[in-house]
Amino acid sequence: MSVAEQERRLRAMKRIPLLLLAAMAVLFGVTLGRPEAWAGWLHAFAEAGMVGALADWFAVVALFRHPLGIPIPHTAIIPRRKDEIGESLARFIADHFLDPDVVRTQFGTVSVSHRLAEWLETPAGGRTVTDWIGQLLSWATGAWQEESVRRFLRQLSRDQLERLELAPLLAGVLEGLVRDGRHDRILTQVLRYSVVVLHDHRDTIRGKVQHESPWWMPGFIDDRIVQQMLDRIETLLLQMSLDPGHPVRHDFDAAILRLADELRRSPAARQDLEHLRDSLLDNDALQEYLYRLWMDLLTGLEGDLGEPDSRVRAFLQSWIHGLARQLARDADMQAVADRWVREAVVAVVDRHRRDIASLVSDTIARWDAGETSERVELAIGRDLQFIRINGTLVGGLVGLVIHALTVFGPWG
Repeated sequence: MSVAEQERRLRAMKRIPLLLLAAMAVLFGVTLGRPEAWAGWLHAFAEAGMVGALADWFAVVALFRHPLGIPIPHTAIIPRRKDEIGESLARFIADHFLDPDVVRTQFGTVSVSHRLAEWLETPAGGRTVTDWIGQLLSWATGAWQEESVRRFLRQLSRDQLERLELAPLLAGVLEGLVRDGRHDRILTQVLRYSVVVLHDHRDTIRGKVQHESPWWMPGFIDDRIVQQMLDRIETLLLQMSLDPGHPVRHDFDAAILRLADELRRSPAARQDLEHLRDSLLDNDALQEYLYRLWMDLLTGLEGDLGEPDSRVRAFLQSWIHGLARQLARDADMQAVADRWVREAVVAVVDRHRRDIASLVSDTIARWDAGETSERVELAIGRDLQFIRINGTLVGGLVGLVIHALTVFGPWG
């Protein structure tokens, strides 16, 4: 709702208690001095109603300004005590809304992961997330084209890489591969692929050998030598791929461990790696090539996501829906995810709740006192007019009670 609309509604609401006060004043004047019994009752009602209306008008106005511009003590409370109110509000928010136990309890009653999975399963959810990814790619593409951003990221990555000790890191990676046996699967696939490639390119290899052989060497001898050589190589590679305990594979493992040990112990190996790293970092042509490659990737993804029949968008939506379906069916994963979210939110809130409270109090402190009063009045002023209305009517009823006691009481 716009400020102008709020002001219009507030003015309209203020007219109601004002009209009630005017009605009470007219009724008071009409019944003043009338001898009839009914006039006494109406006069008492109007008199007390005017008192209640004026008293509550004073109370409401005193919150925001001095009534009639008269600097009466303890009036204009909001503009005069704006900063104290802001600090009290900030403490209230920190103690009662951002308390870790309150946040933990609130998140304990809601399954965030289940609701997220339900939303992601809908077509609108998948489209929304995909649109977010597209917007992020668009932003990243624009940011990377800024020279200042490129220079900052280049220097940042260079500083991080220069502090990185490559030799022990690479040694740890190699030792971990051998220790966990993960390299065996890679090596097996490489060996199998090598057998296939060697078998498919026998004719090419045979032609190369014949081309390089002396002119006096008979062709059938070349063929036989090449055939035997290729058969033996294929057999060796096949045996190595089928037998994890093959001696050559053990030799390969030992060679990896020796390389890892050399990387840890040899200053020369460490220096060679650092020299290689520095030469790559100083290679402007390589940096420009990587930048162009990265920009082509971002631009291509961004362009594809903008197409109606985008393959990337279709893949992302399919992947998101699959992830959502899997999460919706897995209650254990939901419990784990909810616990992660709950503990993460609680930790962030507990660490920063005073900062959030300070943000509230500091923001209010920067506001102009008059502007603050106007903002608060626009927000709650319409509701406060009901206090004036109720004060008028309740005051009138109290006047009737007092008049009744006067008429029917033992002193009447």
